Amino acid sequence: MLNDFIIRLIFETIYFSLIIFLVLFYLKLSRVVIKVRREFKISLGYKKHEKLERAIRAHANFNEHVPLGIVLSFFTYFNNFIIFSCIALTFLFIGRLLHAKSITDINEKKVGFNSRILGMRLTFYSHLISIIGITLYLIQIMYYNLKNTIPSHI
Repeated sequence: MLNDFIIRLIFETIYFSLIIFLVLFYLKLSRVVIKVRREFKISLGYKKHEKLERAIRAHANFNEHVPLGIVLSFFTYFNNFIIFSCIALTFLFIGRLLHAKSITDINEKKVGFNSRILGMRLTFYSHLISIIGITLYLIQIMYYNLKNTIPSHI
């Protein structure tokens, strides 16, 4: 019993730490956009400055994928599939780090797109892991409902 509590505590610590790291990373990406905007004295748009455009896209891409990933992980977390939540958010966090590091690099074309591609793959795998967890939960619910509604003497 105590062992289960400790395991649950470890997974919950990992899960909430990853959410905190994602929020802090969001703030870092926001600060980068603000810094580059000040550097080029551009308040709106990017005015053909590739560095600013890349910072804006890293921030925007984060905003396009992370909320969905967190919402999907909530479904698995609140239905006691916390292992799926932790794995999904770990993939999401690493994927977003790799993608943002790669997309903000002006020399990305010379170095190659491998980090960016891997970052997107990990992000999509994160969503897929959550969907698998949600599907398993639905199967479990259907099984228990069918088991309890069908008479046992049949």
